[in-house]
Amino acid sequence: MISRVNTSWVIPVERPLVGWLAAKLPAAVTPDHLTLTGFVGAAVCGIGYAACWRSSSWLWLASAGLIINWFGDSLDGTLARFRKIERPRYGFFIDNTTDFLSLLCIFFGLGISPYMRFGTACLGLVAYYMASFFNLIRSMDTQVIQIGYYGIGPTEIRLGLICYNFFLLTIGDWPVKTPVGLLSLMDGFVIIAFVAVLVSFLVMVWSEGRRLAQEESPLRTE
Repeated sequence: MISRVNTSWVIPVERPLVGWLAAKLPAAVTPDHLTLTGFVGAAVCGIGYAACWRSSSWLWLASAGLIINWFGDSLDGTLARFRKIERPRYGFFIDNTTDFLSLLCIFFGLGISPYMRFGTACLGLVAYYMASFFNLIRSMDTQVIQIGYYGIGPTEIRLGLICYNFFLLTIGDWPVKTPVGLLSLMDGFVIIAFVAVLVSFLVMVWSEGRRLAQEESPLRTE
């Protein structure tokens, strides 16, 4: 059974909050309902971003979608553990598959929106997938899934997007002219994040590969 280790900054506040919410949910609500709720929230977020070509007011819908996504994604496993109805293999499969689809909805919506280039949104999606795939592959050996790197996990990313949405609604976008054209602040941030994730990914792959090679080195005959 694969265990989870959450190192995100908000976990001291988030963990008791989702525990309290799980205890208050009606008996008719199941973990599968919450997983579906999380995916619907991501789809709503993507639609909100895509609709911003009509009006920036759609950013409110995008933020609401992120909150719904957090609610479903954070509570499905918590509810299963609270009620002692865990299905480890099923939950692992459904949770990770839904996360990949949810991120696709959010970043696709961002790429269609007037606030991020589609190519930059693809870079952001690739960065998230690289970190996720490395985490999943490493879990086959360590039996541990790490939630968050350097204190940044899914909840911090959602909070960052909600704060940026509020920034856009109150101050507006600040595009910067570059040799490749106008880039938004979010474009610049995602490009920097992609480079950082790529470097970290290569370093972690090298480090993990070296560790496994040492642990499984052929026995020397004396």
